[in-house]
Amino acid sequence: MRSLFYAVGVGLLGALVLHITVILATPVYTGADIYARVLDLGADGEFRPLPDKPIDGGLAVSGPFLKESVCAFSVDDGPVNLTAEGSVPFWSAAIYDSRSNEIFSMSDRTAVRGSLDIIAGTEAQITALKNSGVNATENHILVTMPSNDAYVVLRAVMPETSMAATTQAFLDSANCDGL
Repeated sequence: MRSLFYAVGVGLLGALVLHITVILATPVYTGADIYARVLDLGADGEFRPLPDKPIDGGLAVSGPFLKESVCAFSVDDGPVNLTAEGSVPFWSAAIYDSRSNEIFSMSDRTAVRGSLDIIAGTEAQITALKNSGVNATENHILVTMPSNDAYVVLRAVMPETSMAATTQAFLDSANCDGL
């Protein structure tokens, strides 16, 4: 009788582990994860605006007073410089790896001189920049990437419709390309 309870318990535990694995792995194998949707928006290395409403289950702006852009990038060929300039009431940027784990985030309140200026790279690339002797890292925020493929989401607050042009100009100034 005891072995029957043991066998049922092991079977239930195995079924639980199998179900959790399938649920967590489904987005990766179906191509429906966020990273795949970001790549569907356009080429690597360019910020793309998110639409106001989702199209075919895709990405969309997360609030009525926000404008958002997203850029997929890779540090395979060297560090990537993420920049944007302009005057908006508030902006934030978040870097995610290809599995949508947040790596780094910041806002205009924590930025050097209030502008977005991040250099993202592998540990070896960031170390090489620091050791180059050039003041290339002086006004940049350096982010070490745990994996080579990632994406960044740039959000700008637009509290009034009269600020639409200013907000759009800020997002249009955004770049995410190699050094």
